[in-house]
Amino acid sequence: MPAMPSFFLPSFFLPSFFRSLLLCCLVLPSFAGAMDRLPLDEGWRACGTASAAPAATLHQLLKPGQLLCVERELSLAATPPSTQLLVLSALAASELWLDGNLIGSNGQPARQASGERAGDIDFGIHLTPQQLTMGTHHLRLLLSTQQVPAHLASPFYALYLIDRQDYRVALAWYRLPPLLLAGALGAVAVLFLALTVLYQRQRHWAMFAALCLVAALLLVVEIWRSVTGYAYPLHLPRLYAVCALTWLFSALLPLYFYTAYRLPRWPLAAAVLLACIALAGALHTHFDARCWLMFLTGLAASLALNLGALWRRLPGSRGGTLIALASCALFLLTGSQFAEGGFALVVCFLLLPLCAQLLAQLLRVRSKAARAQQLENQLLRKSMQPHFLMNSLSLISELNAQSPQAAENFIEALGAELRMLNEFAQQPSIALTQELALCQNYLSIMGTRLQQPCRLQLDGEAAGITVPPALLLTALENAFSHNRYRQGAAFILRIVKDAQTHVLTLVLPEGVARPHAGSGVGEQYIRASLQAVFGDHARYASEYASEHASEQQPAGWRLTFTLPAAP
Repeated sequence: MPAMPSFFLPSFFLPSFFRSLLLCCLVLPSFAGAMDRLPLDEGWRACGTASAAPAATLHQLLKPGQLLCVERELSLAATPPSTQLLVLSALAASELWLDGNLIGSNGQPARQASGERAGDIDFGIHLTPQQLTMGTHHLRLLLSTQQVPAHLASPFYALYLIDRQDYRVALAWYRLPPLLLAGALGAVAVLFLALTVLYQRQRHWAMFAALCLVAALLLVVEIWRSVTGYAYPLHLPRLYAVCALTWLFSALLPLYFYTAYRLPRWPLAAAVLLACIALAGALHTHFDARCWLMFLTGLAASLALNLGALWRRLPGSRGGTLIALASCALFLLTGSQFAEGGFALVVCFLLLPLCAQLLAQLLRVRSKAARAQQLENQLLRKSMQPHFLMNSLSLISELNAQSPQAAENFIEALGAELRMLNEFAQQPSIALTQELALCQNYLSIMGTRLQQPCRLQLDGEAAGITVPPALLLTALENAFSHNRYRQGAAFILRIVKDAQTHVLTLVLPEGVARPHAGSGVGEQYIRASLQAVFGDHARYASEYASEHASEQQPAGWRLTFTLPAAP
């Protein structure tokens, strides 16, 4: 695995940044929504009708393809202290009168589409305290919606009176969290694309980068209206863009979890998910409801995948399930406000924790890889111990003078030992059968050196067990370093398997103690290699056992390796 530049992982900065961004996305929209405003949607009548005629809301009165004139009374309990802003949000060209005076126009209302000049979707008129004195005022609207598609339910969105300064502050606070979040998600997308290209090609990293990029685009498209403004005919293309991006995000979200957990038959599952989300998007409902249903389908599928992964005890499934549950709960709590700000909150609770989780996993993988590289170097150094090689070369010289055939066999065994060590050192774990072959070859070498039989007896089934390379070999080397075996040595490896663990017990016979000036590197390697491969799921213990004639157990050390069974 190639090394990754350190600047890709500012681990000291990202968690605090995510926490600050999350707090900002929670606080600022609620602060903006708390601004005082006077809603003016209700109490309207058609122009020229009697005051006794039933009043209605602009939602009820304004329809696509019409020229509408409406009026109402506006009662003020006090003269406002500063300039107010009369804000109209509608798919219409409009003219507004206050007390018989034209106070503003937005486009050009007309009875025919050819004569209408479309106005902006959001329009504000400044009203001074002299225009809004205490008492009753008469407000009249002329609205034309000739270019509004007939299938839209209502072209009207809002009409209210608000302090001008409060409106500017509220608008700034409303824009800031989505823009911050979009920028953060864009940076995260670039980060994971770089990781995928330069570091390690992981499918779920690329999927997460695409997910962040789509979410950032969706946030930009959502906030585009309040940032730039536009003529109301452009509102429908923007709604279609929002629907398309919502569909894409809702499809990518469960696909990310599918690839992250490496679940089987993912192309078939992807086709089913895309079909379900496409069905939700094809329902004949309002745009906001359509996006709501698509997002709900994507979240439900993601939650189901995380619960399945949790049931199978897959790595990362516990955190993924908690994130998916929190996102579903927040999504349901936002309700009808999902399009206005709920999506940004859900994305904040969903993608940023997932990003932090992925970066934490990446840091663990890098740390594990660095530790594996250190163990590999340590293992190679162990295999090149000067006293071992010097003693072996001296023995070759002696054997060559006494028995050329024995010298040739010894050279072959020594070459095989070094070759296997070099091959196994590059792997994080090997099969126990390979480890036993390495140990048997080592005991053959030591038997030739000592001119005494040295063997390893196996008691149990070794198939299906993996161990760190040179785990048992290190224990045998320690045994020869601390003991002098004058009559040879018989080592025993007992294997006990159950559903959860594999227990390996290596019995080291007692010999004549010899002075040893080692630094405990062998013991350190055993513990470190177990930690690198199995984490906290493996245990290692050593104890001295005296001789028991009744149990036919010779005196010596018992090394016990408790390893997790493969899932």
